[in-house]
Amino acid sequence: MRRVRWLRLLIGWLAVACVAILAVLNGRPEFSNASVAPRGVASSLVALEVARNVDEVDSILGEAPSPDRETMRIKQYIDFGFIGCWVGLYVALGVFFQGPVAMAAAVCGVAAGAAEVMQNIAILRIVDTRLRDTSQEMVDAIRYPGLAKWALAWVAAGLIGYVFLRSQGWVARVIGGANVVAAVVGIYGLFDNAFLVWAGVPMVAGLAGVILRFLFR
Repeated sequence: MRRVRWLRLLIGWLAVACVAILAVLNGRPEFSNASVAPRGVASSLVALEVARNVDEVDSILGEAPSPDRETMRIKQYIDFGFIGCWVGLYVALGVFFQGPVAMAAAVCGVAAGAAEVMQNIAILRIVDTRLRDTSQEMVDAIRYPGLAKWALAWVAAGLIGYVFLRSQGWVARVIGGANVVAAVVGIYGLFDNAFLVWAGVPMVAGLAGVILRFLFR
């Protein structure tokens, strides 16, 4: 019983950490009005993760050096903290629920975290590179791990959502529904990248539900 209680607290506080870091990522420093995310993506941070060419990098970051490049650098360092908390949350949920679906979600979460680390390293490289020296290969080194990260993250969300839907209690079912909605919207966002940002809304709702269920039972 003590081990289960400890694991419940760990899951709850990891969810709190995820929400807190997401709030920091979406706060200051903010991108300037010169940073224009292309293709209807509502976030410069997400837009760079799925940028298709150097022109889109220019639209988001401008020429080096620039305030928006420094903002992007700071947010990448913050994002490393989110990766650790998010991966830890999925591993802890896999251990808590133990079934094959939950463990598959944990594996996808770990793989998504690894892809995001690759993506962040590529972004940190590009923020220091002038546009004339920025190659398509450097852009692809961000985009492809970014798409892999998003795909794996939404699969993980869908799987853990299924686990919660099969659990008892209305809070668990709300968590499950929010994660499944996030997964559906997010997977569609792989084709229309503007929807990647909107998939974050049910994802945060799911995290709030995890906090409620595991810390305030």
